[in-house]
Amino acid sequence: MTIKDLYRQNPLRFMILILTTILEWALPIVTTQLVMLETTAIQQQKLHQFLLMTVISFIAFLFQYLIQGLNAFLLSKQQEEFNFHIRKRSVSHFYADQKEHSVAQIQNRLTNDLVQSQENYFTPFFTLIGGVINLISVVVLLISLHWSLLLTIALMVAISLALPKLLEKPLQKSMNQISESNSKYLDCLEKWLNGLAEIQRYFAGDKLFKITSAAGKNLEDANIKQNGVMQLLSIINGLVSISFSIILFILAGYLFQAKVVAFGAITGVGNCNFYLRQSIELIVSRYGQMKGTESLNKEIAKTSAPIEKVETKKVATPAAISTHDLSLKFPNGESLLFPDVNVKPGEKILLTGDSGAGKSTLFKLILGQIKPSSGQVIFKNKDGVVVTPDMSKIGYIPQDPVLFPVSIADNMTMFVDKLKGALTALTEKVQLAGDIAKFDNGLEQKIDLNNLNISGGQRQKIVLVRALVHQSEIILIDEGTSAIDQEATMQILHEVIATPATVIFIAHSFNKQMKQLFDKEIHLVKNVKA
Repeated sequence: MTIKDLYRQNPLRFMILILTTILEWALPIVTTQLVMLETTAIQQQKLHQFLLMTVISFIAFLFQYLIQGLNAFLLSKQQEEFNFHIRKRSVSHFYADQKEHSVAQIQNRLTNDLVQSQENYFTPFFTLIGGVINLISVVVLLISLHWSLLLTIALMVAISLALPKLLEKPLQKSMNQISESNSKYLDCLEKWLNGLAEIQRYFAGDKLFKITSAAGKNLEDANIKQNGVMQLLSIINGLVSISFSIILFILAGYLFQAKVVAFGAITGVGNCNFYLRQSIELIVSRYGQMKGTESLNKEIAKTSAPIEKVETKKVATPAAISTHDLSLKFPNGESLLFPDVNVKPGEKILLTGDSGAGKSTLFKLILGQIKPSSGQVIFKNKDGVVVTPDMSKIGYIPQDPVLFPVSIADNMTMFVDKLKGALTALTEKVQLAGDIAKFDNGLEQKIDLNNLNISGGQRQKIVLVRALVHQSEIILIDEGTSAIDQEATMQILHEVIATPATVIFIAHSFNKQMKQLFDKEIHLVKNVKA
């Protein structure tokens, strides 16, 4: 992300922003010139000139405050629109790149990183311009008084501008540490607070506080380190600025004594001392902030860049699955080995096995959610031809289904409105119609993910309808009826088995009656290779 990107968001508003920034920072020097004339008029006892300069100064001050307010409003609007645009592009990027991203990583990018970039790059850019305009205005005023004042200014600027280079790398490092620490902190909160009820049940609050405090401390340390580097830069710059300001003031006094400048010049130089120090400090600190944020901006730009569309293979509806030499290697060096599996079109499979044998993992490999270390999953259509699968035709009902904070109907159709007409009949088939009738808005009842206005069994039935309404040719059910009573489960299974779809059902506990519903059983044995 660069200033050019901010400009493209709204070019006209950006140019007005530049103009108002120039006016905002040039006006104080104009009022300083007026104060000089006022002071000289008092010394020369010219009352009429003094009153005139006072009225003009008041108007200039009033105009300055109006410009400040307008500038702040325009900058806020430009930045918020820009952030909205970046968030939209980032979400699109995360969706399209087909890579695994943690929720904490995405949250960090869309919140903390954008705030850091705004506060340490885009806002400082306009303040930097203001500092430069302020400095130029001071130079013009002082050179109009005497060339020696300009020479003093030139030395001061040259030394001050060299300072940020000394701390550029530490600034970039500290900025990246804040981003990384915040991402880790969010990840820690997500992992631990998801199990808050369980922690409360076992009175394990001390462990929760210890873990989250440690993660929070790392984030705090990263912020302190960044502030420390910025303060060091500010202190060094301040010493240089004060030293040159004193020299400048002494020089102005000498020039007045030598009758080279008017009396009002001493007051003017006094004001210029303040504005000079302020502008140099702003230029150095804001330039340092911007340089320190460059690497973070590159990362934000990378994750908000459009994903180039690659030519994909033509997908087809899968009906059969087979695996060959499938294995998955874990970070600890162990590998989970799977037997070769062959599931024919329309076949109904009961998948059982030891705990840790990889039943759920096999489903994730089939769905492409994780990549195998070796081997392959092969999909075929009804005619036995190998195809690239259309994943939307594979229904997946996990033990803990994924729902969204929209209506029950939208959760079932996944926002395909033309499918809503089939929902009433399907809710009857999965024993959900009675529950739907109890909701005030029926199928249009919005699901509240915070307060969970639906039960675990209802969640599973909703996702089961999702698979059926999309006419999935393959349905994978991973303990997808675990929250439903056995009688209802048998009724649901009868309906699912009656469909022409290929069904693979994972069950830890099942009876003989349930087993008889399936064509065959595939039993996985825990086969881990070190």
